Amino acid sequence: MGANRKGRLIGCSLLVVLLCILLAACTGKTNDAPSTSANGSAQPADSSPKKPAAKIHILTSHVDATYAKQAKPADDPYIKELSRLSGYDLTFEFLGHADDYVQQLTVRFASNDLPDLIRTDGVDSTIHPGAVDQGVFKELGPLIDKFGPNIKKRVPESAWKDPLVSKNGKIYGIPAMPVAPATRTVYIRQDWLDALGMKQPVTLEDYLAFFEAVKNRDMNGNGVKDEYGFYGRENLRYSDIFFQDFGVHPQVWHMQNGKMIPDMIRPEMKDAIAFYKMLYDKGYMNPNVFTNKIADWQAGIFKGLGGLWAHEATDLPTVWAKSNFVNQPNLKIVPIAPPKGPKGQGMNPERSNVAFVWVIPEKNKQPEDIVKFLDWAYSDAANEFFAFGIEGKNYTKTNGTVKWDLNAPENATLVVSDFYQLSLNVRGDGRMVPDVVKLMPDAELLTKGFQIAADAVIKHDDLYMPPLRAFDTHPELVPGINAGGLFLDMFAKVVTGKEELNAAFDAFTAEWKKRGGDAAIEEATAWYNKFNKK
Repeated sequence: MGANRKGRLIGCSLLVVLLCILLAACTGKTNDAPSTSANGSAQPADSSPKKPAAKIHILTSHVDATYAKQAKPADDPYIKELSRLSGYDLTFEFLGHADDYVQQLTVRFASNDLPDLIRTDGVDSTIHPGAVDQGVFKELGPLIDKFGPNIKKRVPESAWKDPLVSKNGKIYGIPAMPVAPATRTVYIRQDWLDALGMKQPVTLEDYLAFFEAVKNRDMNGNGVKDEYGFYGRENLRYSDIFFQDFGVHPQVWHMQNGKMIPDMIRPEMKDAIAFYKMLYDKGYMNPNVFTNKIADWQAGIFKGLGGLWAHEATDLPTVWAKSNFVNQPNLKIVPIAPPKGPKGQGMNPERSNVAFVWVIPEKNKQPEDIVKFLDWAYSDAANEFFAFGIEGKNYTKTNGTVKWDLNAPENATLVVSDFYQLSLNVRGDGRMVPDVVKLMPDAELLTKGFQIAADAVIKHDDLYMPPLRAFDTHPELVPGINAGGLFLDMFAKVVTGKEELNAAFDAFTAEWKKRGGDAAIEEATAWYNKFNKK
């Protein structure tokens, strides 16, 4: 090849390369490989600078999930995956559970140490009394209308009117929905029933017969009669299954003679207290029921100390898994209905369709980012994470079919499934959604448990009643078996024999009314009449 021809070829080649470079510059394209989206699909590469992901600090409860209590949020793989999928830089801060969470969150509000997004039990909660009126929370209605189409699609219209979510016609909270209308059920050791030759109890008398039989037999085979027919928990939590047999429940109110009256001060309550005292005196119930903390309560049941207890239907395949029980190869636990008593049956006070709410402090400068994140979380794009965790780690998918095993080490170790289905699940509870239930080994029993829970709902007249102002400075007066409450204090003293029933109950009722109960009755009655347009 001649020198002139070789030079012309080199010149042409350089010209082609130059034209390609110019063309790429004009079209904004390069030869970089295409990027991959969160769902795995190929996306065109983008060489333009990307905006940093918005940071969101979330304050929530660990909801007693084993993994959540031990997780290190700064480098947790599930939080990182949720951040990647959602496109937001998420930081989770986990406080305690139940009463512990209430106490810890109360301190945070008192100190004004508030992050971007906070889980609370209602916008007007006694945890932060007056917060809405004082302008602590951002009004969210306009932001939801603009940035929350998925939130509006998933949340039923009735929830937006709930006083847990709104006040004075304005929305201040974004609700997380419960997994079912009710979730608490009674569990019984079916293997103990079989060994005793007994049928599942139905009536109150049947329950007592089972308790008596357990008392007189060494059911766990350890050579000691240390079992209790009914195994109760600290502050009577999850142990209130017998009240409705007498037509009352300490948590609810009923309209009587033109006034709203809390069941806990009605005369019928004395019959229920007397029944619990009988259980205690006869050794049918563990004597440490008022101090038996959750970890010790569970450990006792795992050791075979309890024949019957109450808990969430959702926890059958995890908390009450056979692997948690010590040397009990014949173990069989089943859900049953609460007892039928002389005046009723039930254990789950009717509730609104709001499990808890998210609030955004007014001081947050980018509330639209928070609403956008929640809107993503409420979309179908988040379904698989909140149900099955991380693809390739907790589950696999072939031709669109998910393969997920609750008992596999990647899900069962430290019950990590509770972490991504519940602790991180900002839209509620993912443990019992239909796609998960159908893959559960106990699908039939789970379904039965939920049906029992729904059938055990107690109707009452204070549904949708907001927190009463009369209780703002007197939380000890709030109806229920609350730690530090006047009712629980009286109840425990009577049941353990420290005080006589009639005198203690009358003194409690008088003190409750004197401290602010009478004002609460008037306030509740006014609300009821207005709410029902009387």
